[in-house]
Amino acid sequence: MISENMLLSNKILVQLGILLFLLLVVVPFVAAIVYALLYASGSAGSLSTGFTLKYLTKVFTDGEVFISIGYSMYIATTTLLLAATVVFFLIICFRSSLLKGRFSYLVYLPLAFPSLVAGFITLLILGKAGFFSRTLYHLHLINQLESFPGLVNDPFAIGIIITHALMAIPFLLIYFSSLYDSENIRELEMLATNLGSDTWQTTRFIILPMLLKKGFPTLLLYFIFVLGSYEVPLLLGVQSPQMISLLIIRKLQRFNLLDIPQGYCIALLYTFLLMVLLLLFFKSKKTIQS
Repeated sequence: MISENMLLSNKILVQLGILLFLLLVVVPFVAAIVYALLYASGSAGSLSTGFTLKYLTKVFTDGEVFISIGYSMYIATTTLLLAATVVFFLIICFRSSLLKGRFSYLVYLPLAFPSLVAGFITLLILGKAGFFSRTLYHLHLINQLESFPGLVNDPFAIGIIITHALMAIPFLLIYFSSLYDSENIRELEMLATNLGSDTWQTTRFIILPMLLKKGFPTLLLYFIFVLGSYEVPLLLGVQSPQMISLLIIRKLQRFNLLDIPQGYCIALLYTFLLMVLLLLFFKSKKTIQS
């Protein structure tokens, strides 16, 4: 009798959780998509005149949105490659000393900084009037502060990439170190060494494939996070090209009301891109589990 009551209570809690998820997540998301579709098609908004495809046509013929998406993917891809390379190098070479030594707690320190704070720190260090620039100036290695190379607010997004990479490295280091232990990679590494495999072969054919296979969903989710980031590109980016999130906000907040439907069109296009990436995520997760 008690077990039946517990099962009934658990079933009610599960149904209540599903209902709350639908009300708090699914319904607002669907409502936002529907409103964006109506606004982008001219069926809603201050200048609505009925269904039209002129705003969508304008977005696809302008080319700015595709430059922005490409620029965002360049930043996200470069950030992830840089962070993953550093993390895998540290795990393979210095994993024990980093996570079990006296300085292990320093790994967690960057996780305490919000994105905006991390962006300000990068600006204060790498800006033309920042710490490195002033240090080189006082050492008479540069004649003026403006001679310092542009590492922030530059078209190559060096400051954005460095900031996001430094934010990603501690998180990925902790995650992949835990994965290293849970998958018993150390034992497999020792077995391969006993069978005659050298360090490079063990790293290439055992360590990296296992870490990448198990960690691909997490890497993809972090890629999506960087792809849609707003605070760091706003502080450290340039006016053109802009990351996709900045382009959407700029279109939605322009005084020209005709740009607002274009902003919703770009937002829908970006949402579609994210849905494709999430489908890849769930497909990869299903493949790993099988």
